[in-house]
Amino acid sequence: VLGPIENPNYKEYAADIHASGQHLLNLINELLDLSRIEAGKYELNEEAISLVNIAEDCRRMLEIRARSKGIELVAEFDEKLPKLWGDERAIRQVCLNLLSNAIKFTPQSGRIIFKVAAGDNNCQMISVRDNGPGIPESEIATVLSSFGQGSLAQKTAEQGAGLGLPIVQKIMDLHGGRFDLFSKLRFGTEVIATFPRSRVMEAMAPVRAER
Repeated sequence: VLGPIENPNYKEYAADIHASGQHLLNLINELLDLSRIEAGKYELNEEAISLVNIAEDCRRMLEIRARSKGIELVAEFDEKLPKLWGDERAIRQVCLNLLSNAIKFTPQSGRIIFKVAAGDNNCQMISVRDNGPGIPESEIATVLSSFGQGSLAQKTAEQGAGLGLPIVQKIMDLHGGRFDLFSKLRFGTEVIATFPRSRVMEAMAPVRAER
């Protein structure tokens, strides 16, 4: 319709269609995941995984999105962490949801600190802290509920379905962990997903050959 295929509008329109399709697919997948979890049909596919490797993959995936908003994305990963016994796909979803939320609500030229480290009692934790607008205390329970959206989310074009954080909570419950959200208006938000000590794998002692 617009003439030769070299017309730059084609690329722009195709990108819009792809982004819209991806957004719809994400919403559908979130609904399906939430439905499976609530029906008790979500089974963890557990194996020995590296929390740092998963976090680094997620950082690379979302770095361009952060950069396009002028957001500084700082990674603080403890490379010496032992492996964790968990579901790689589910944990990847936790990282992506938390990081995507921070990028979505952090204003241009903001800063996000993405951290993976050992916590108290040798547990392992994922932390995402931003210097965005924060969440009013009266809305924290709402944003943690299924389909709940705070006043800021309702004003943005990237509203989503309000399922990201509830899914994170439920995935952490399935892993026997916990999820905490701390926020203060005008000072930003920090979300922390903590995996229990019982899921951290100790390095095995060397096997001594018998003579």
